[in-house]
Amino acid sequence: MLEFDWSVSTNEDSGGDEADIPKGFESNLRISVSLALLVLVAAVSAIHIQQRYHGQDIYAEPDCSIVEDHSRMFRDISDPTHYWVCPEGQEMADYIQCPDNHAFMEKEQKCVVWEEWKWVEPYTK
Repeated sequence: MLEFDWSVSTNEDSGGDEADIPKGFESNLRISVSLALLVLVAAVSAIHIQQRYHGQDIYAEPDCSIVEDHSRMFRDISDPTHYWVCPEGQEMADYIQCPDNHAFMEKEQKCVVWEEWKWVEPYTK
């Protein structure tokens, strides 16, 4: 850990009465340095967390390496007649087509006839 010497030299060392640094400067300097260090730590932490985050891209194949519920089906936003599943132990998702005249509904976790299908706004990361 870095340690700082916060001492202030004055003219008293050389026989003078007044400080070389204006009154209150040392306190302001401490606050400024502390804030700068806090911002630096926050930035480094944010970068580190961002590099570890593997969120699902809602428009593409799910990342099976982070999927915990292998029975869950993931919708394909660009084609409602298909959905994705991540079988346990498999790195790549399976892309499955609904039966003819059916489309996938994520909330119901099944293919429904087109007459029952409704557009649902996709969730975002």
